[in-house]
Amino acid sequence: MPYPSFNFIVDYLRACGAGFGDLLDLLNPHTSRRPVLREKGDAAVAMLLRSLPKAQQRAMLRGERATTDRQEERVASGPGRKRSQVETDRARDFRIVWSFIHANWNQVLEQKLYETILKLKDEVPRSQRKSACDCTRRFFAILTRYYQHESVRKSALERVERRAKEDGFSTGVVVALPGAASDAYQELFDTGRLDWEPSPEELIKRQGRAPKVEKTEIRLEMDEAGPGIGYSKTLGLIRAVALQAVSARLDALKLDYYYVKRHYFTWIDRLIPIADEHGTDSPEWQAEVDATAPKLHDEAVAREAAALVANTFDLWKAKLGPRPEAGRTGNG
Repeated sequence: MPYPSFNFIVDYLRACGAGFGDLLDLLNPHTSRRPVLREKGDAAVAMLLRSLPKAQQRAMLRGERATTDRQEERVASGPGRKRSQVETDRARDFRIVWSFIHANWNQVLEQKLYETILKLKDEVPRSQRKSACDCTRRFFAILTRYYQHESVRKSALERVERRAKEDGFSTGVVVALPGAASDAYQELFDTGRLDWEPSPEELIKRQGRAPKVEKTEIRLEMDEAGPGIGYSKTLGLIRAVALQAVSARLDALKLDYYYVKRHYFTWIDRLIPIADEHGTDSPEWQAEVDATAPKLHDEAVAREAAALVANTFDLWKAKLGPRPEAGRTGNG
């Protein structure tokens, strides 16, 4: 019988003098399998990443499964939730695509924001720079999320404006920040980039990882790292940017600070001097990566972190200027 009823199974067991425990070996292999939605989601993600090298596919799928597990745990432990909700295959598929879409949007937003903060340099003190940038990003999020709901969008924008005024920003700043967000949104709309989605070629080019966009406040810090700021302080800024890049990636993987992240941060403190002394394409750099990456929690993630540090250093090393002579301080 393909679909025997529960009562039929009970009667059958009683007739045979058996119990439900005698069926465990038959049933457990089926009930211990991943939920159907999880299996469909794994297949959808694998299909999306099918053009990548096999090792990269496995690493991406492993990381994506971990993200799904953590989301289900959060839902299950949330207030009023009795059990976890399994994400659909479309939701998991879209999460990867969305990271590329979001990076595409942020490229435009951060450029507009950078230009705006430069104009407001005298009105936005350095201590409030990050707050101003975050305020603009909230404006942009509202514009892109509620573009079809005028009343919701209007009230949300007004709340952010009130908060900006409460933070002590002048009227000119409060007007300029949503202006930067609006300009970015309008450019994306006019060029059709609001509807852009990554092609398989783009996924291959980026190895399944969305491109990283430098935040405005970091760009401004690096702009200010001129010859007068000192070699060692500029190197410290590059280290801070590298830490931020790696930390953002580890946060995306929901890795614990004490058990995992602190080891990466300690490693970055070794990598930066090597990059400064020998370069990121040197045998010394490669030897350090080859020696340490296998010792960390996941070699693929460790090598990705090293690549982030190398990219960051190579991007900003022009700000360092000439190396100080031996016996002289970096601030000389």
